[in-house]
Amino acid sequence: MAEEPVPNGNMPRGGDDVRQALVALNLVHGDRGVICALAQRLNTAGELRNDRFAEEAARSLEAPLDRVRTILLAARGRLDDASAELARASENGVEIVTLVDRNYPPALADLGLQAPPVLYVRGRLSQAPGISIVGSRKADAYGLEVAAWFARRLAAAGLVVISGFARGIDQAAHRSALAARAGTGSTTAVLGCGIDVDYPRNSRRTAAEIARHGCLITEFPLGRQPRPNHFPIRNRLIAALGFASVVVRAARRSGSLITARLALDLGRDVYAVPGSVLSRESAGAHLLLRDGAIPALDPDAMLETLPTSILARLERASKDTAEPARSASTGVSEVDDLLGALREGARTPEELASRLQRPVPGVLATLARLEIDGLVRRYEGANYALTTR
Repeated sequence: MAEEPVPNGNMPRGGDDVRQALVALNLVHGDRGVICALAQRLNTAGELRNDRFAEEAARSLEAPLDRVRTILLAARGRLDDASAELARASENGVEIVTLVDRNYPPALADLGLQAPPVLYVRGRLSQAPGISIVGSRKADAYGLEVAAWFARRLAAAGLVVISGFARGIDQAAHRSALAARAGTGSTTAVLGCGIDVDYPRNSRRTAAEIARHGCLITEFPLGRQPRPNHFPIRNRLIAALGFASVVVRAARRSGSLITARLALDLGRDVYAVPGSVLSRESAGAHLLLRDGAIPALDPDAMLETLPTSILARLERASKDTAEPARSASTGVSEVDDLLGALREGARTPEELASRLQRPVPGVLATLARLEIDGLVRRYEGANYALTTR
């Protein structure tokens, strides 16, 4: 299939009728690659009925004309369903973001013709840079510990931890990211099913927590059940949303290796955690290391080598969220205010409580959690100061 740049999500291409047409196209079962590519060219809803559009699209995509016509015909038949889908999503607190919407994630533009036409989002799409952490569902204690360590430290630095919400490494990364920054760390879960489907089973509580401090995201319509072919499709979003990917545990045949290869194709850095040479679940990571992946040995070392562009985005994201958080009196405000006070020098809990006009026990509790996160350190005389790397 011929490749062309994906249109910028900020470019106006019609109004609600185009959004409805994109949702209808996304509802169609069929060749996912052709569906995504057709969405890039759709400028008006009327093009679903335009045979000339079908012919030109088939020619430029090097796709069979009958396949393109079949997909467009199916999308025309789903326009009423798309209207109902938009209403149902709104009723359930789910935002539908399409290619023509301004808040469509710019990182997905790197997917070119394979960028999803529609995203279902529960929670808030963050403007902060994200880093993907992936690995085996059958992780051992070592893998889970490493995933939690990296996720917690990277989230504590303000990065959004992105993973696939599967059991094992993925959910360990999500939970540890949420625990960072005194319980206000951010994470994004990319799903291989509809956003309203409880999968993995009995994960609704974790999903709700993620939505409060980050977001759940999927390209699959409401109610769409997980299928084996959904997960490689999902993996390209995990690879694209992160500026880098960390593979913790992966067998030789693993979805995590698919994510890593997709990340490399997109020009992202790929890190791999070394493990025992006797472990089948480390074999995939070792293959990545053999082929040039960066050894993931210490999250703090990774943070020290962040690109300047990522550091600049972290700073912008921090400024963008500081004022809303402060006005809403959330935990983020308390953490940021306390860290801001410590930037001026070491302080005792009593001094911090007086300066921030907060109870001493609350300040002590926040300091304790920040100390676990590795952001502050206690010195002699009960003085607390920012940790220096």
